[in-house]
Amino acid sequence: MPPLKEVRNRIKSVRNIAQITRALEAVSASRVRRAQARVLASRAYAEKAWEILLNIQHASGGAASHPLLIGRETVNNIMLVVITSDRGLAGSYNTNVLRVAERFEERMNKPTQWVAVGRKGRDTLIRSGVNVVAEFSDLPADPTIASIAPIARLAIDAYLSGEVDEVVVAYTDFINILAQRPVVKAWLPLSTHAEANRVAADLLKDAPSVSEGALSYEYEPNAAAVLEEIVPRFTELQLYQAILEAQASEHAARMSAMRNATDNATQLTADLTLEYNKARQASITSEILDIVGGANALQESVDKLTEAILSGDFSAAQVKTNGHHAVETPAPAPNKKGKSKKEGDDLTLIEGIGPKMSQALIAAGVDTFAKIASKTEDELRAIIQAAGMSFSPSISTWAEQASYAARGDWEGLKSLQATLIAGRRPE
Repeated sequence: MPPLKEVRNRIKSVRNIAQITRALEAVSASRVRRAQARVLASRAYAEKAWEILLNIQHASGGAASHPLLIGRETVNNIMLVVITSDRGLAGSYNTNVLRVAERFEERMNKPTQWVAVGRKGRDTLIRSGVNVVAEFSDLPADPTIASIAPIARLAIDAYLSGEVDEVVVAYTDFINILAQRPVVKAWLPLSTHAEANRVAADLLKDAPSVSEGALSYEYEPNAAAVLEEIVPRFTELQLYQAILEAQASEHAARMSAMRNATDNATQLTADLTLEYNKARQASITSEILDIVGGANALQESVDKLTEAILSGDFSAAQVKTNGHHAVETPAPAPNKKGKSKKEGDDLTLIEGIGPKMSQALIAAGVDTFAKIASKTEDELRAIIQAAGMSFSPSISTWAEQASYAARGDWEGLKSLQATLIAGRRPE
């Protein structure tokens, strides 16, 4: 069982962590409500814009006048935009979207350029050694079309120049507070992606249904001018909506992760508190046993002294007392140097060593303070156990007390014993 101080320190550290995770949960709960409101406010508009672009492309019979609506016959290169967070502590949010993006790349099996939006995705992609051509981080908490314009411009320029034949966006689609789904959304061209639908349909976000009836669009002033204006804007809008979805999902995931961390910290604190109480109870029980043992030894000494007095043999026993208890010491009394009239030292001057314990030590050849001081606790315990005596709670301080007596430092010994309780150091 670990020491009480170590358990107390661990309980304190776990409680501090719980306070931090609780605060992070409250912050994320506040932010996710605002992010959810932004997502729901723009989602219907973004999806309807996507549907209109698909209908325009379908109505033109594949001959739409804007290059962002025209797909390539053969897809040789892909650009994959991955949207992650700048900060961690969001559970598996970043891991899930990166895993979906990697699975999409494996299934497409074509040269891929990666664009990382968010520091966590950037760091992971660079460590994995993929071709990261650009990275964007520190997006504002309330993004605008202007703040995401550099990302959109990079992808549009790469597609129009023929550097890539297809651009997709991997992000986390916000469903509700408890559920977020990582998906890959076909972005450029703004039309159905036959190759992607064939090999990775389960990873793609479902596209709006294309109207099957005859569609006739009227353009004012003309088709080229209208498409030139709305297609780039709708293209940026799809990326903007993906970033809003990702931010709402991030805050929801962080709130859920911090709530779980707080619950785990609370449970761990309860378990550690129970362990601490058990250790404290064991310590109190040990102290009570020491007190009972000392009381029994004192009572035995008093009984023998009373018997000697009643029998008239006043030299049969003497009593030595100190600040804590009294123990029986056999005559003859020690002189000022701790030497008895017989050969050897008076070992009973060491608090915790009574007459019987002294006899056991002398019988084992340990008859001086110097010999006790040279012994380890395990060696002393082995000696008394060999003599059939096992209860010796103060044995840990015998060598230290004996070292004072061996040097003749009786004042030092007296000061040391004044700090002991039944021969033991207090907890």
